[in-house]
Amino acid sequence: MTEFRVGVDIGGTFTDWVMADRAGNVRVVKTPTTPDGFSGVFDAMDEAGATGERFRSFAHGTTLGTNALIERRLPRVAMVTTKGITAVLTQSARGAKEDIWDIYHESPRPSIVRPRDRLEVTERTLSSGVIRQALDENEARRVARILRGRGTRTVAVCFLHSYTNGSNEARMREIILEEYPEALVRTSHETIPLILEYERFTTTILNVALIPVMIDYLEALEQGLRERDYVGDVLIVQSAGGLMGVKAAAEIPVRTANSGPAAGAIAAREFGAVAGFDNVIGLDIGGTSTDVSVTLDGQVRTTGTWEVEWGHPIMFPAVDIITVGAGGGSVAWFDPGGKLRSGPHSMGAVPGPACYAKGGDQPTSTDAHVVLGNLRPGAMLGGAMELSPQLADRAISKIGRTLGSDAVSAAAAVIAIAEANMANAIRLATLRRGLDPQDFALVAFGGAGPLHGAMVAAELTIPKVVIPPNPGLTSALGCLLADIRHDLGASMFYGEAAAVDLDTMNDRFDEMEAAVRASLDQEGIPADRQSVVRTIDMCYAGQWRVFPIPVEPGMTPESLAGSVESFRKAYLRRFTFDLGEREVEIHGINVTGAGITDKYRPQRVAGALATRPGHGVRPVYWRDAGGWIDTPIWSRPDLPVGFRTVGPAIVEQMDSTTLVPPAVALEVDPYLNLVLDTTGGRP
Repeated sequence: MTEFRVGVDIGGTFTDWVMADRAGNVRVVKTPTTPDGFSGVFDAMDEAGATGERFRSFAHGTTLGTNALIERRLPRVAMVTTKGITAVLTQSARGAKEDIWDIYHESPRPSIVRPRDRLEVTERTLSSGVIRQALDENEARRVARILRGRGTRTVAVCFLHSYTNGSNEARMREIILEEYPEALVRTSHETIPLILEYERFTTTILNVALIPVMIDYLEALEQGLRERDYVGDVLIVQSAGGLMGVKAAAEIPVRTANSGPAAGAIAAREFGAVAGFDNVIGLDIGGTSTDVSVTLDGQVRTTGTWEVEWGHPIMFPAVDIITVGAGGGSVAWFDPGGKLRSGPHSMGAVPGPACYAKGGDQPTSTDAHVVLGNLRPGAMLGGAMELSPQLADRAISKIGRTLGSDAVSAAAAVIAIAEANMANAIRLATLRRGLDPQDFALVAFGGAGPLHGAMVAAELTIPKVVIPPNPGLTSALGCLLADIRHDLGASMFYGEAAAVDLDTMNDRFDEMEAAVRASLDQEGIPADRQSVVRTIDMCYAGQWRVFPIPVEPGMTPESLAGSVESFRKAYLRRFTFDLGEREVEIHGINVTGAGITDKYRPQRVAGALATRPGHGVRPVYWRDAGGWIDTPIWSRPDLPVGFRTVGPAIVEQMDSTTLVPPAVALEVDPYLNLVLDTTGGRP
C-alpha cells in the first residue's frame, strides 16, 4: 500500500493539500478555506481520496495565530507586573511610531491588555538576579481574588528582571492558582527568559492569549485526523521554519504566528538549491500580501525579534520575512494627493476581485491582469473558478476615468504600482541589510508570484527567476521540507567578551544542549539525526541590538577571539561601517536543536525534449513593449525537461500563470522548474 507524507497550508482563500509518496511523486489539491480552518483540511482530504492509515507524516502550516492577533480574536487577558512599571511597558512601549515621518498618524495602542486589567504587586528583582524585595504575598492574593471576581482566566505574570531569577514570578503563579484554580497563567521567565522587558512582556502576553485559541483548533484537527484513521504525530510549522508537535504548539502557540510564510521560505531555499542557487530571494505573492525571504549561502535568514502587527514584538526566532500589502486582491485607489496606490487593503476571498463575480466591485491587481490578457477565463484551478472579463474591465475603468485613460492603460499602471511595492520589499530585505539582489536568484511562488516574478527581477537586475512546479502550493510543500526544531536562549550578562568566564559559559551551553537533545529524544529522533547549533549574542559596548554568532562546543580564549572577529565582519556587512576597536560584549547564549526528518525532496526527472509541444495564441498587452502582441500560450504540464523558448510567452497551469516578458528566456530544468533568464541568455 502506497504511503504518503502530507503537507497542508491554510491561506486566506484556499487550503492547499500536498501528498508525496516514497518515490517523490506529488499529488495536489486546492479547496476553499473554511471559517474554522480545520474543516477545509478534511474537505481536501476527502477530495484527495486518502485515508489516514496511509499517511507516514502530517505537517501543517497555519495562519490561525496570525489572524487571531491581527483581528484581535483573543480572550480577555490580564497582566500582573511589578509595582510602578505598568504604564511604561504597556502604554509608552519604546516611544516608537509606526510611521516616524507622519506627524498626524495615530498608531494603535500597543498592548492588548486593557488598562483596568493591568495589575501590580510589590516585588523587586535586580538585573543581577538578586531578590531585593520578595513578593508581597498579601498583595498577590488580593490581585488573584480580583482576577477571580472578574472572571479573567487568562493571565500573564511579567516581573522586572525575571529572566535572571524567576522565583517571584513562580510564586505569583502559585498564588493565583491557589486562589483561582481555573485560571490559565503563564510567566515571562518560563515563556522567554531574555532581556528587553517590553519585548519579553509582550511575547508572554501574546502567547498566553493565543493558548485558548490554538488549543481548541489543534484538538479539533487532531481528533478529526484520528477519526480518519491517522495515528501518527501532527506536526505544526513554527515561525523559525522548523516543525513542532501539537503539545509544544499548544504550550507556546505564539511560535506558530508566522507559520505559513516560514514554510514558503523553506521551500524557496530547497527549490533554489536544486536549480543550482545557494543565494535565493523568496517572493511569495498570494491574494493579500507579498512575503519576501532571503536565503544566504544555503541558510534561510532568521531574526530574533519580529512583529505580526506593529507594536507587538515577539522574541522567538523566526524566518526574517518582509511583508507588504501587495497581492492579487489588493485594491487600487487614489490618495488625497491624486497618486495611484495599490493595497494594502485587499478584497480577500469574499467578495474577492470583481472578476470573480462574487460581489466585489473594487479594482484589484487580478482584475488588471484579466484586462491585460494575462489571465484567461477557464484557466484558474483547471476551470473550477470562472473569471469575468466584463466585470474586470468595469472595475479597472474606474481607475482609467480618474487617469483620463482607457482600461488597458489603467490596468498597466495598476500592475506597475503593485510591482514597485514588491520590488521595494525586496530592497528592504536585501539592500537595507547589506546584500546585493544581483547576487541572488528569485524564487517566485504563491498563486500570483509567477505573474510578477520576471518583471520584479528585471527591475532589480536579478538575472534568474525560478518558478517551482506547483507555485500555488509551494508553501504546503514547504511543510514537507522542514525539520523538527527546538530553541533555547538565555540572557546572561557576561559583559566584555575578553573578560567572560568561559567555564560558566560552557557549562550553561552543555545544560541547554542536554535539554534540547532530551526534547528531540522524546519525539523519537535518533541521536544520529540530531543536529545542535550554539550561538552567542554579541554587540558593541553601548549598544543593545545583538548579532547571533555561531560557536563550537568547548569555547577557548582563541575560539572566542575568532567569534569576536566574526561579529565585527557581520556588523560591517550589515551597516557598511564598523566601530574600530570598541569593545565587543556578550549578552546571551542560544542553542538550536534540529531533528532531521525523513522529508520530501524534489525529484530529478529523466528524459529530454523529443518533440516540441503545441501551444495556443492570444493577444496580451506587454507594458514595456507598449502594446498588444500575439503571444504563445503554453500548458505547463506539456512542457518537458529541456524545453526552451524566449518571451513573450505565457505558461498556464492549475494553480498559477507564469508571465515571460519579451526577450526573457525560459527553460525547463531537470526538476521541472521554469528557469527564467532576465538577461535573455546574454552574459
